Amino acid sequence: MSQEKLQTHLLQKDKTTESFVRDFFFGQSGIAREGRISRAALLFDSRTQGWVGLPHGGIGMGAMVELAETLDACPADRGLRYPMSIEYRLGGSPARIGDTAMAEVSAGDGHISGKITIGSDPSPYLTAMIRYGAQDQEGQENVPLFLPKDASGLLKDWVRLPHYKYCFVCGTERQRPGLNRSFHLLGSSLPDKIIVSPIGLDEGDLYTVCRFQERGLIHPVAFLALLDETVGWGGFMASGSGGVTVRIRFTFYRDIRVGERIVIFGRGDRVRGKAPRLLFWGSGGAMAVHDDGHLETVITVSGQYLGVTELTEQMKVELQPADLTRKAFDMAGS
Repeated sequence: MSQEKLQTHLLQKDKTTESFVRDFFFGQSGIAREGRISRAALLFDSRTQGWVGLPHGGIGMGAMVELAETLDACPADRGLRYPMSIEYRLGGSPARIGDTAMAEVSAGDGHISGKITIGSDPSPYLTAMIRYGAQDQEGQENVPLFLPKDASGLLKDWVRLPHYKYCFVCGTERQRPGLNRSFHLLGSSLPDKIIVSPIGLDEGDLYTVCRFQERGLIHPVAFLALLDETVGWGGFMASGSGGVTVRIRFTFYRDIRVGERIVIFGRGDRVRGKAPRLLFWGSGGAMAVHDDGHLETVITVSGQYLGVTELTEQMKVELQPADLTRKAFDMAGS
């Protein structure tokens, strides 16, 4: 994408994007702040869909970060926020499309904690722990070990994977803003089944994933949701099962600007048990692709997922196109 077009786009959006991101999460209800606590209602409507009938976990994850930024405990100097470590746990009260949830964050000693509850159920649908300046040197060093050595190995030999119609991350027929990402298996002959999804290689990204930006910085929700789904795809390739996120941890090493070339990647690491008690683990991250081909780790992620038979069957019916779905199942689980 041309730098001139990018700058024009940012100037046009500068007055509206901040309110767009916040309104996407909380609508007209706004945010209520009381001392060291911030709260907001979160509507899980069709905009937030992941699995059919279920909100995408990345929406709740992003809402926690957005609320955290309203607290004094969030560093005003962006340079002091990084590395930013965020750990989420999902479970407890289930969430479905049509539910209205309450999102809340509170400042603690050296961290910000958060939770999302559904109705009167005290068991949280999601909990979060956010730490600023938290180091994860091991994750940053280990991520590149299973990737190609330079950008040329990341940007070729892709096997396309199927997608949903209305998913926030991969939906292609949404009427409301979404990320519109595609997923690919990186070289079907490689020993590790690495899933990749690019950002910034297509000018159309300015109106999809880069719509979720504030003052030229892509909002974390885009990466939280996309990395969660990419690692989930990696886990599917290892297990042959669809699943829901149980626990996931991210480390952001810096801001990511609109216009950067980013490759999101994930893989399944191990599988334990069999349905209906199947668990799988995965890891991955985001790499910035520099002009000289150098790859810079900007985000790392690791997660645990619960295999769900009903969701595996949903994939067979709802993913499109059918021939890519059959191919994905043929490649998975071995």
